[in-house]
Amino acid sequence: MIENVFDFDKELYRMNEEELRSLLRMLYFSADMAVSHQTEEHSVDFAVSVQRIFEGLGEERNRKQAEQQMLDTQKPREIHIAIGESPLGSIKVAMGSVPGRLARRFYSMNDYYAIGPLGDLTDKIVLQRRHLWLLERLHLSEHGKYAIKGVDEMIQLKNVMSSIDEETRITIWYANNAHEKTGLLYAIHLLRNRKSPVYLIETSELYQELFHNPDIEYDVLRTGEIVSEKLLVMWNHCVNAEPVSSEERKQMEQEWNFLSKQPGHLRIMKDSKIHSVSEDGIDDFIMQKVRDLTLTRQSDEFIICARVVGEVLGYLEQTVGDAFIEYRIRQLVLQGRLEMEGIPHAMRSYGVRLASKERN
Repeated sequence: MIENVFDFDKELYRMNEEELRSLLRMLYFSADMAVSHQTEEHSVDFAVSVQRIFEGLGEERNRKQAEQQMLDTQKPREIHIAIGESPLGSIKVAMGSVPGRLARRFYSMNDYYAIGPLGDLTDKIVLQRRHLWLLERLHLSEHGKYAIKGVDEMIQLKNVMSSIDEETRITIWYANNAHEKTGLLYAIHLLRNRKSPVYLIETSELYQELFHNPDIEYDVLRTGEIVSEKLLVMWNHCVNAEPVSSEERKQMEQEWNFLSKQPGHLRIMKDSKIHSVSEDGIDDFIMQKVRDLTLTRQSDEFIICARVVGEVLGYLEQTVGDAFIEYRIRQLVLQGRLEMEGIPHAMRSYGVRLASKERN
C-alpha cells in the first residue's frame, strides 16, 4: 500500500520499464477523460482515479511476487546467471523459444564489480561497507533500485546459490571484462559447496567466433551489447559443451580469494587478466579526453559533464560505468586539474574545463 510520497518514490525505483509505461498510459487515459468533460465533478473524479492507480501499484506488485514465489517453489532444472540486469533481459528473451521454459530460472548478479572494495561478500557487514562506499561516491539516483535494495538482493543471491539443487544445470553468461569476469569469479565462489554442473558462455570471444565479419571491425565489450537472436545462437552452439571441471572451479575460487583481498578499488582488464589498481587509475585517460574535446572548442569553454562521460565511455576499453567516470571527474575538480561551472547534482547540470595550469 502506498500511503505517502516516500512509498511512491520507492515504488517507482522498483518498477521496470514495462510497468512505468503502463502507469503513464493509465494516467494519460484518466487525464484525457477529465479534459474531455472539463467539469468540477470530473476534476474530482480524476484526482480520485489517479489516487486509486497509485494505491494499486503496491497491490499489483504483491500479486506478482506471490505468483513468482509459487513458481519458485517448483524445482528448476536449469538456471541462467548473468552479471547485470541488462544482459539478463536479453538472455530471457533469447531463451523464451527454447523448450522447458517453466523449469528454467534466471538470476542477475546486479552489482558494480569493477569498482569498490570486495572482501568476503558473504559477510553482511563487509557487504554493507561496500554498499556504503558506492553510495558515498557515485550519483546513484539513476540506479535507485541498487540504492534501495542492493544489500538485500546480494544477500538473497547468496541464499539462492547455496540452495540450488545439485541436479540443476547452471549456466553463467559473461564477457571478458573486469566487471563480468569478477562477477563470474564471485559466482563460482558462492557455488563452491554445490556439486551442480556449471557451464560457462564467454560471450565476447564466442561472438567473434560465430559472427565475425571481415568487413566490420567490432569487438564485444559487454554481454548487454549482444541482441537476443545472437545470444540464442550462442546457446545452441554451447548446449552440448562440457561443464567446468572441478580443477577449473578450484582455480577460479583461488582467483576470487586472491582478487577479493587486493587493496585497489578499481579493476581493469590487461592481457586478459583482472588487475586491481587505485581508483584514480583512469584519471589520465579522462584528462586526455577533456583535452581532445577542448580542441574543438574555445579553450575556456565549459563542456557538459555528460559529454565528457560519453567520450570516455566511447573510447575506454574497460567497464567501469558512467557513474564512476563522473565521480572521477568530480575528484579531478577537487584536485584542481579541472574547473567546474554549475551544480553537480546530475552530469547534465554542470560543465567542466581544463584548469589554467593544465592548458599550458
